[in-house]
Amino acid sequence: MRIIFTSLVIMVTLLIATPTIAADSGVGRYTAILIGGQGGRSSVVFILDTKEGHVWTWGLAVVGMKKVVERITYKGRVRPGKKMGEVIEEIITTSIEDKRKE
Repeated sequence: MRIIFTSLVIMVTLLIATPTIAADSGVGRYTAILIGGQGGRSSVVFILDTKEGHVWTWGLAVVGMKKVVERITYKGRVRPGKKMGEVIEEIITTSIEDKRKE
């Protein structure tokens, strides 16, 4: 539990300490939103670069008694559309079950 708390403190500190500010808006360049977690055993944070549109997820999971897995995954770049409801990009993947059958 101490490892999870320490990791979250480090993550929040890095995001707050980032001196870069998005041009014109006055909003911090990076926005972090907690999007998931399971009773202190895992956490997922969505991170958005409000200036360039890059997106990452940061995940933390406790596996067993002594193993903690942290992962930052780059998800791509968000780009604006031309009208409300426009599909910018569609990604079709196969499920894990389908891959096991192959």
